[in-house]
This record gives sequence, C-alpha cells and structure tokens, in this order.
Amino acid sequence: MEKEVIRMLDECKMRYHLKALMPEKPFLVTFDNGSEAMTIALGRRVELAVVSLENPEADFLITGSPGCIQELLNGKEKLSLLSRRNEVKVTGTFRGLLFVESILTLCRVHDSEPVVI
Repeated sequence: MEKEVIRMLDECKMRYHLKALMPEKPFLVTFDNGSEAMTIALGRRVELAVVSLENPEADFLITGSPGCIQELLNGKEKLSLLSRRNEVKVTGTFRGLLFVESILTLCRVHDSEPVVI
C-alpha cells in the first residue's frame, strides 16, 4: 500500500492546479487495509506527504481489503462506487468524501498514447 500512496502523492504534487482545491487547514486521510494504515495530509500550506504521527486524528477514514484499497489508490475504482457496493467503509463527512474522491480521480495515472501525425 505504501508504494501506491507515495505514487498518488507524487502525481498530486505534479498537478499544480490542484492547490486551489486544497483546504487551508491540513485534511488528514487514513487508508486502512486491515494489515497496515497510512495517513496522508492534504492542504494548501503543507507538504503533501504521509503523516508519521503515532495516532493521527484523521478527518476521513477509508477501510477496506488490500485489493480494494490498491484499486482505489491506482485510480481503477471510484471511492463512491466502492462505498456503495460495501467494499470499503468510509468514516467522515459527505463533503470529505467528495473531496477525497476528486483528489484520487484527478491524481490517477493516465496511460498516454503517442500521437502520430
């Protein structure tokens, strides 16, 4: 899971236009796949990074199987669809769900095909 979280954060850092979506106060999101949990901080004035606090108080918690969390972080599945199918459990506000889903969607890796002229 760590590799997928780091990749997602790197993609997010490369998209400078996403800074406008980020809140002033850091928004903490925890991904829990049952065997490990990782918390990231998303905010306008903080480095987008994994939080290494002992027990961070997350604003939004996503719990699911390792496969579901991996699909979510890789951008293959949408958070709202996984939640609706009860494949992941989300704890937080609806506004938080929309924010996290938009960040995950906008930060997924796109396979680009070469343009032939």
